[in-house]
Amino acid sequence: MEEELEFGPFRVIPSQRRLLRDRKVVPLGSRAIDILIHLIAHAGEVRTNREIVKHVWPDTVVDEANIRVHISGIRRALNDTQRPPRFIANIPGRGYAFIAPVTKRPAPPGENSAPAPCLPMTDLGTGRIFGRESLVETISAHLGHSRLLTIVGPGGIGKTTVARAVIARDRSEGLVLWVDLSSVSGGHLVPTVVASALGILSRTDNILREIAAHLRTRSALVVLDSCEHLVGSVAEFAECLLAETPGLRILATSREPLRASGERVHRIPPLELPIATLTASAAMRSPAVQLFVERADGCLGQYELTDEDAPYVGGICEKLDGIALAIELAAGRLETIGVKALAQSLSDCFRVLTLGRRTALPRHQTLRATLDWSYMILPKAEQSALGELSVFRGHFSEEAAAAVVSGGNAEAVLASLVAKSLVVADASSGPTQYRLLDTTRLYASEKLMETGATSAVMASLAEHLRIIFEDAEHELVSASAADWTRNYAQHTDDLRAALEWAFAEGRDPLLGVRLIIAALPFFYRLSLLDECLAWVPRAITDLDAHPGLDERSRMKLYAALGWPQICRTGAPAHGIAAWSQALRIAEGIGDTDYQLRAIWALWVDAVNRAEPCLGLTFAERFRALASSSPDPADPVIGKRLFGATLHWLGRHAEARDHLQQMLAEYAALPASRHSVRFQFDQNVTARIVLARSNWLLGNEEQALCEVEDALAHAKEIQHNLSFSNALAEAACPLALLASRDDLAIHYTALLKEHTKALSLDVWNRYADCFEAEIALRKGRPDKCARQLGMILPTLRDSGFTLFQTIFQSVAARALRDMGKHVDALRVIDSAIADCASSGERWCLAELHRVKGTILLVDGLPNARERAGDSYRRALAEARRDGAIAWERRVNASLHALSPPCRMPEGDQVRIVPSAGGGRLPEPSIPERRELSAMNNRSQAHCPAAGLPTEFPSRLRQQGRQALAR
Repeated sequence: MEEELEFGPFRVIPSQRRLLRDRKVVPLGSRAIDILIHLIAHAGEVRTNREIVKHVWPDTVVDEANIRVHISGIRRALNDTQRPPRFIANIPGRGYAFIAPVTKRPAPPGENSAPAPCLPMTDLGTGRIFGRESLVETISAHLGHSRLLTIVGPGGIGKTTVARAVIARDRSEGLVLWVDLSSVSGGHLVPTVVASALGILSRTDNILREIAAHLRTRSALVVLDSCEHLVGSVAEFAECLLAETPGLRILATSREPLRASGERVHRIPPLELPIATLTASAAMRSPAVQLFVERADGCLGQYELTDEDAPYVGGICEKLDGIALAIELAAGRLETIGVKALAQSLSDCFRVLTLGRRTALPRHQTLRATLDWSYMILPKAEQSALGELSVFRGHFSEEAAAAVVSGGNAEAVLASLVAKSLVVADASSGPTQYRLLDTTRLYASEKLMETGATSAVMASLAEHLRIIFEDAEHELVSASAADWTRNYAQHTDDLRAALEWAFAEGRDPLLGVRLIIAALPFFYRLSLLDECLAWVPRAITDLDAHPGLDERSRMKLYAALGWPQICRTGAPAHGIAAWSQALRIAEGIGDTDYQLRAIWALWVDAVNRAEPCLGLTFAERFRALASSSPDPADPVIGKRLFGATLHWLGRHAEARDHLQQMLAEYAALPASRHSVRFQFDQNVTARIVLARSNWLLGNEEQALCEVEDALAHAKEIQHNLSFSNALAEAACPLALLASRDDLAIHYTALLKEHTKALSLDVWNRYADCFEAEIALRKGRPDKCARQLGMILPTLRDSGFTLFQTIFQSVAARALRDMGKHVDALRVIDSAIADCASSGERWCLAELHRVKGTILLVDGLPNARERAGDSYRRALAEARRDGAIAWERRVNASLHALSPPCRMPEGDQVRIVPSAGGGRLPEPSIPERRELSAMNNRSQAHCPAAGLPTEFPSRLRQQGRQALAR
């Protein structure tokens, strides 16, 4: 017929067997064009499969599956994949009908009348790709010298998109043929489908030979898309065809390699995810985010990523593992849901991600359909194994897989699942580690639940983790802290999942108890105290319900329950009761180790409550028991407890000597796990008190260097508790005492950051107190007083009064500067009284000095005399304790008295040697500020006063110079 058939935007020229749109050829295979012409010729009629076969393959026996393949190809060419169809309707049980109006008209004279050859499938509309440019370039280069190349990756990763981009980039001459195998049900049909796409009418039973004959003298690239369900047949077909056709190259896409001779495999990684997403511009450097934004823009008509949306979009892409299809589906939901809500809803991603593009293949229109396609083609053993492996929340080893996979042969099953892109293998650092992408894991978890085997597999996981953590405790001694953390931190999410399962609805609480006890060192080493303390009471409840079942486990759990007193506000009395119970059980079963742990905890509580006299009793008890311990480090640790207690009692030189000796002896011991037994790294916690003692003894630079060493060591061993402890009890307070405001601000910010992340309440409150003092130094006494007024009661009610007295001195100074002298005196007198009742002395001299500064400006007639009395008391206390740092401060305050108070001969102001020898150093900046303020206030109350002439000339000159500066 020299005519053309027109429908919608398309034209068919039957004589040329050509389909056009806007005068451009639409690629369509020979048999497909025959079917289309036949249906158009009978427009409006239902044509059965038998009638179509008889017309298109009159002399050949053809499986009816061929018709479905070609109808699918025709619909894609006509963009007729939506519902309801515009052109070709499927009449269930009967056949197909062309339903669009058709207009017949003569073909224009300018049309080429020569029959068209087999049309190459090159116009595939690749569209824009994201983050795959270098991969496309690499595959294109390899395709130039590899005759069989397979692009491999999980469903929805973008294999077809990359293949299309490779073809679009390929500039070689010859035929390019695209064959979609997704709807081909049997491997025996592969040659038939390829022959049909080539337009070959088979005249023999050997279709492969006819394909080879057709391509033997041609340069051709054949793309076999979606081979995963036919890999064996496709591999055989490709090997045979390549052997007969020297000019042929084959590019395949599959979820697993074909494993054919000469095959080169390229695995497609997920799209690159954003790093810590702070801004939209930073997030847009990620290909995953770029894809999301483009699809969102196409969905909404106009969408630009904002700084507000950026963290949510980054989280969405990360949750979806950088899988291109899943990201496209997620962006498509923005028609009905906002970005923030979408990010929060992805826990049920299979329900949310259901609206794919109408033109997409059915298996790509929902996330579940994509995974269904991969799952259904797995053998039963691999389906079961995939579900069982879904209990792992992160990376797992081959040994771990063997612990949960039933039926044995886990190694072979795991290798097969890796090959099929359902499990990811990573051998980049050490032994191979495996994991399931989150989307795959959630899907496989559902399948496991459907089988009813979830409890059995979770029990296997819990038992495997118990063994791992028991081994981990033994390795604490032999492995470095960094290696130990790296080896075992990966089990954190699995441990959480196993404990949640064990204690949920009483599934297996005793297994949960054994797992918690095995994991206690793990929780301590990784500073996961909150999580540990959330599980321990549940375990105790289950053991208490079985009296006498396992006293050693009860002892360990009560010991763990006592740990909140170390770092959490709340109810320390509960912790002390728990430690006391642990001590009773330990004494009953003769466990020296846990007796020492419990005594240590009771000592910590006494120190935290600022009761150093009671603390000294526990320290001596610890030292007595430690002498019989099989661990040679225990007597050394007892020396640390004793030295630290001496510091709080004001015996600073003795404390320094004990701690220096302890550190030397501890360094000579073999590696230990004392950060687990006694919560903190012993090197770090000893240096904390040594630094404080050095500062009080006048060795300021040495003290600050000791702080830096302690922080560096804690950071090196990656022990967050020890690092936070060093910040809270040494770095921040000593920076403030040394008037290093910049350093104090830096350390306090670090302390806030670490303690907030780890829920370390006490040290976080300490950071608030340090911030209050910094505010005072910046001239904001109101802010300082307000902040301390809120925080100190919380610490006091929780039993954390270790630093209450020094914080009270800061509050008193703030009240003084606000003119609230009565309140200031009440606060400082309370602090002094507390020291008198508890035996705390480390800062007693400073408390009396601060009281003197308050008395000096309270406006009473005898203010100066009363201030002088406080200064004399401060000087006596400082000299009694050998606290040179406090003595210097008292001397600076005494210099400011105008006129000087008469003092007994033994209490006259003296020049105190500095740390390096020599004479009294110039006052620090805060001391100069306070000196100046006191002088101004003194002159306000006594106008004739100033720097009196009775002062020795050198001191008067030094004071004036200090004031001038």
